[in-house]
Amino acid sequence: MKTSDVYNLFFEPGEVTEIRAFGLSKSNKAWEGWAGGTGIVYGYFDNAEDFGKAAAGLEAAKAPGVYFTLNPVIPDLLARSANRLQAAKAKSASTSDKGIVCVRWLPIDLDPVRPAGISSTDAELKAAEGVANKIYKWMDTLGWAKPVVAVSGNGVHLVYRLPDIADLDAGSSNVRNALRVLEEKFGTKKVNVDGTVFNPARIWKLYGTTARKGDHTESRPHRVSFVKDMERLMNNG
Repeated sequence: MKTSDVYNLFFEPGEVTEIRAFGLSKSNKAWEGWAGGTGIVYGYFDNAEDFGKAAAGLEAAKAPGVYFTLNPVIPDLLARSANRLQAAKAKSASTSDKGIVCVRWLPIDLDPVRPAGISSTDAELKAAEGVANKIYKWMDTLGWAKPVVAVSGNGVHLVYRLPDIADLDAGSSNVRNALRVLEEKFGTKKVNVDGTVFNPARIWKLYGTTARKGDHTESRPHRVSFVKDMERLMNNG
């Protein structure tokens, strides 16, 4: 999957999303300005081509973390940085919950428990895949449609489509309650079901970019995030 395909997977043509990258410290042809102040580069995008080019540019610059707003952003925010990336200043505005059109997704983030600031081991990632299997099978028995399944680089994502919920408070509450149930039912000492990802303006790993937490080592490698077929995940890990 190309980074441009991520836009088409989560958005309708013309919908707006923000890309936000962290941990950058200089200038680069991929963005305008000097990122040495906040370390953040951002932009708003309403089409797959420009979205994909921006993500690819950040990946080429070895951004430690590249994310996008999972729910669509109100169209007016495109004017903040229209289909281009720029280095954020101290007072640059990012997307708040009030800047979201609707709650569209139930995002399940299965993150291996480990010290902060480092990548997961292969065994820790495998444990997250095991929890993903259990949740997937349980949600299937409840009649949920198949989710977007992805390896985030360090853990596993299951992202389920909801009917668009324009009432952001209600949508956020629904997602939070669902995550609480999943956390209580499937969370383990080794794998956390992240219960904090319920807010409408939640940013999410941009698949096709690399998760770079800490140094790349043989036991804790940096990995490229990607969308994965669930049947392959279940059969092969």
